[in-house]
Amino acid sequence: MKSLSDIHSKNNAILGVYNNQSVPSAYHDPLVEYKAVRENALLVDYSHMSIVSVMGEDAWMLVNNLVSADISIIRDEQGIYSLVLNEDGTVRGDVYVLCTSDGYYIMSEELPAAEIIASLNKLLEKADELDIQETPEIQDMRDENWGAIMLEGPYSWEMMSEIHGFDIIGLPYYEYMNTDEGLIIFRCGKHGEFAYTLIGQQEQLVEQWLKLLEIGEKYLMQTGGLDYQKLVRVENPGWNAAFYAEYGLNPVELQMQWAVQYDKESFVGKEAAEALSHSSVKHKIIAMIVEGECAGVEAGDTVLAEGQAVGKVIKAIFSPALQCFIALTLLDYDYAWSDISGYAIQTNTEVVEAKTKSMPFIYNLSMLVNPTEHSFVDASKNKSALN
Repeated sequence: MKSLSDIHSKNNAILGVYNNQSVPSAYHDPLVEYKAVRENALLVDYSHMSIVSVMGEDAWMLVNNLVSADISIIRDEQGIYSLVLNEDGTVRGDVYVLCTSDGYYIMSEELPAAEIIASLNKLLEKADELDIQETPEIQDMRDENWGAIMLEGPYSWEMMSEIHGFDIIGLPYYEYMNTDEGLIIFRCGKHGEFAYTLIGQQEQLVEQWLKLLEIGEKYLMQTGGLDYQKLVRVENPGWNAAFYAEYGLNPVELQMQWAVQYDKESFVGKEAAEALSHSSVKHKIIAMIVEGECAGVEAGDTVLAEGQAVGKVIKAIFSPALQCFIALTLLDYDYAWSDISGYAIQTNTEVVEAKTKSMPFIYNLSMLVNPTEHSFVDASKNKSALN
């Protein structure tokens, strides 16, 4: 196989467009892929992820002024999660920033590389003000034939260790290692599971994909597309453009102030974000769970308290893990509190009882798997703390 696209074509994957790139949206029924990521391992093409290289002595100053997190706290082979804000303090997108000995990689699932590069170049117009004396070298790594794949699930660490050794087991969250093949293996993930993103040349990613397919049989690993995120990103919420972009929400409303370093000297949108953090917002994102029988909940349904409208549903799914409908709602500030009963949701056909819920909705199996004690394939060890 010459490319990941060749593999997907051969295996009749259903393709979709994400971040301006054609990648699989599904290989199997959604519940097959969901079960794999929650119970075993799921292999997914992440070639939709933009990867922008920013190298040079003053790269840190440039990148630090783009993102809301403080990248001065990370060192070589470490990464950090961050938001990118608009000037009005609303969220534009999210990124991972990886530190190298020569600079940084900015990676985003939804911000196109061209948009990231344009934002960096706009900041360079204020180079003197930002004390950038040496212009960093900025590059879209797709021009170098780079891509990414992800292995995610409770036993993804065990599969990865078969290929890359036991260093994988000790790899902390938001750190990465470089392989002899020139790949970056970054431990990350947004869904509460063990997850590893492999980044580098497409031909090396193809080799990794094929090795993981071979190893994966005994782990009941599945290949998947990005549609599984429609379920897992509600169960384990965070920023998601598909859910929130049209609402123009800020970190306070999203309850994501943890991703903003307000005491940084400057970053895009800082002044507005700081002002918002000290003021009363009108509404907040709150998780909600339906109590009792329900025919279905959809985006746009009205949330009620004592018969009065107090918010609306942003995104709702039937959770396979909880076996009930769950929703992300935008509630008026006075009602935006977790773990409170007495709410209702007006759907197209009925009024159903509901209660608010602290996020995330579920406690992942990965939280009960200890790589030093458990194994999926070693019969002498328990699979998890549950057995």
